[in-house]
Amino acid sequence: MWMILPICCLAILHIAGDHVAVIPDLASILGNKEVYVSTLYIFIIFGLLFSTILVWIGVKTGEELVVVMKELYGLQGKRILAFVVLSVCIPASALTGGYYAAQVLHILTGISPLGAGFICLLLFSVLAAGYGRCLLILSNYIGLLLVPLLLILLFLFDFKLDIVMPRFSSVNWLLVLGLLGYNVGGMWSILVVEMGAYLSQKGYLAICLILLAKSVEGVFTILIAYLVLVANISGPLALAGIVSQVGGAAMVFAFNIILFCTFTNTMVPAMLVNARQVSSIIQISFLPALTVAGIIIYLVSCMRFTTILWIMSYSGFIMIVFIIYTAYLVHKYRENQQ
Repeated sequence: MWMILPICCLAILHIAGDHVAVIPDLASILGNKEVYVSTLYIFIIFGLLFSTILVWIGVKTGEELVVVMKELYGLQGKRILAFVVLSVCIPASALTGGYYAAQVLHILTGISPLGAGFICLLLFSVLAAGYGRCLLILSNYIGLLLVPLLLILLFLFDFKLDIVMPRFSSVNWLLVLGLLGYNVGGMWSILVVEMGAYLSQKGYLAICLILLAKSVEGVFTILIAYLVLVANISGPLALAGIVSQVGGAAMVFAFNIILFCTFTNTMVPAMLVNARQVSSIIQISFLPALTVAGIIIYLVSCMRFTTILWIMSYSGFIMIVFIIYTAYLVHKYRENQQ
């Protein structure tokens, strides 16, 4: 039971985040089915690899990532971590909170996307500041309906798995880096290292836990990808287009409400992470840091979708190099202690 529950929680955490927005919409961006599927397969394999490295850091050190950074990089460790996390978390937050959440609010209310983006980020910031706790709890419960709803959608939509064999030469590496940054960067890296530290007494079983969680997530991702390919629906919010084909207006409305609550559940902790990193860098209190983070995220969200993905690709590369180098330092540090 100690493994099954965390596996389900970790898988749902990511299934309920980027996998219902960015990944389905990539089908229309990449166009070519082989390139799309190849990119997703490589992304899932690399996601497994880097998540394993992260949990290994937690298991080996038995400490949270912030503590590990202080031990490895000295007094500036916390600030270095803040820069690296923000490089991924800012564009990822802009994409989730300022672009996709705004698109849902635009569909629900008719408010312009730019105005909806401002309202969404203001709402997420207020909730992150500790206000409206009852609203956040309600949002959490509603958001839990997303995964079973998507599973029902997979059964209701009549589609056949036209298996496409992935080819290494067809991979869009820029998007792989962007997805990896979105997937293993920011909050995920901190969470996985912390979980590895918490389960450090279990040793390598904790690494198996992360692998299983990412595998469940990967299988679900591939199923969603094939569903979007068969439906031949372009973004933004390709999954909402599939819902409109399966059900009527009432089902689409309910799906959008659940989707908005899901983005809220993702963005509130993301805003907390962003604010704390800004506070670490420029040494200001939480509320001003939250305001600064919100302004930066809103400005980034005003960029084109492809531009935000491009930024995430390069910041994702920085995060990956940072993870590998940190794991190397942990290995050398433990060798020297022995």
